[in-house]
Amino acid sequence: MKILMVHKFYYVEGGAERYVFNVTDLLKANGHTVIPFAMQDDRNFQSEYSAYFTDRFGPDQLFATRNIKKRLHIARRIIYNRQAQDKLARLIEETKPDIAHVHSIYHHLSPSVLHTLKHYKLPVLMTLHDYKIVCPNYIFLDGQRQICEACRGVHFWKATAKKCFRNSYAASALVTAEAYWNYWRKSYVNNVDVFVSPSQFLGKKISQYGYQNKPVLVQPYTLDLNLYEPCYEPSSYFVFMGRLTHEKGLFFLLDAAKRIQGADLYVLGTGPLENECRDRVNKENLTHVKLLGYKSGDELRDIVRRARFTVITSEWHDNSPLVIYESLALGNPIIGARMGGIPELIDEGMDGFIYDRGDSETFVKHVNFLIQNPDKTITMGKYARQKAERLYGFEEHYKKLIKLYDYTTSVANGKN
Repeated sequence: MKILMVHKFYYVEGGAERYVFNVTDLLKANGHTVIPFAMQDDRNFQSEYSAYFTDRFGPDQLFATRNIKKRLHIARRIIYNRQAQDKLARLIEETKPDIAHVHSIYHHLSPSVLHTLKHYKLPVLMTLHDYKIVCPNYIFLDGQRQICEACRGVHFWKATAKKCFRNSYAASALVTAEAYWNYWRKSYVNNVDVFVSPSQFLGKKISQYGYQNKPVLVQPYTLDLNLYEPCYEPSSYFVFMGRLTHEKGLFFLLDAAKRIQGADLYVLGTGPLENECRDRVNKENLTHVKLLGYKSGDELRDIVRRARFTVITSEWHDNSPLVIYESLALGNPIIGARMGGIPELIDEGMDGFIYDRGDSETFVKHVNFLIQNPDKTITMGKYARQKAERLYGFEEHYKKLIKLYDYTTSVANGKN
């Protein structure tokens, strides 16, 4: 089978990209041809299809110029990228894929590519990595970083009124216009045959806010478990992994760290709050908090597998954090916030604990319990690994993915 894999980035930016490349490797290992379509970028991995990639482009270019004419041109391209359409059409005509597997396309490639896929009568499966098709700001947070579902998949003007995107009226107006354009044109409703969500939470929200008549199925993420070797030896630290942003709960974590003793906290990642976090660690003398910066590959896995456990302090409805899958595979128990799809990945008391958003007292209690009970932590870590092998390995995911491709083809052909 020839699968056209459509995603805006062809390098690892975050969890969505790691999943895209995991699935690509999985499909290739089973004899399929995977044809990527993305943007040009100096950080891209090599690909024989890179000549077909569209030019690097994004919303940041809009705010880098004061020229009104240029801004209007960029805004039109964010909403509807004709160059991406033309490049994708050439790729389809050259390679003749059997199905399109679409991921994140917003702003950079734009939903214009969905119209192109349907023009060539391709079955289209779309994996959802966020709430963008019903929330202009992707993450169900308003401009004040409060949980918000006001748009409900149709009242997109509220995103501008609440300055949801970048806490800016101008930026929010742009994504509002984008949302209305695709709503009125039915870009997703008419051009995507099947939606797939990694979490039940996200899937239910998409169905609730306008897609109740479309197939919205749940398929968790996957990992190559051969790359993840657990350790099961007590260490002197626990870890946080992720971008250093407000919605990841970094300040909540640093406040809680003041009341945690007996283990260091390793913070793995970079982001806009990195300098502010470093300043707070120094100012408040949090000597047990180590900001290690960006880590990847074997280095990241080695740090995490030796950790006692992993904390997920998200303050937004995190869809299905890949760091949880990775931690489970490495034999790490999880302490996670009761937000979005996080609780779906944790068996309370068996491989982790759950706390309510903002409940620092319960969070600290769980952290201290795992620090003070290393034998229990190891037992929970072994359960975590067993669960990862049972549910999130390549073999199980491949079987389900092929069934999804077959189902999508049936839907596209009007047979289901």
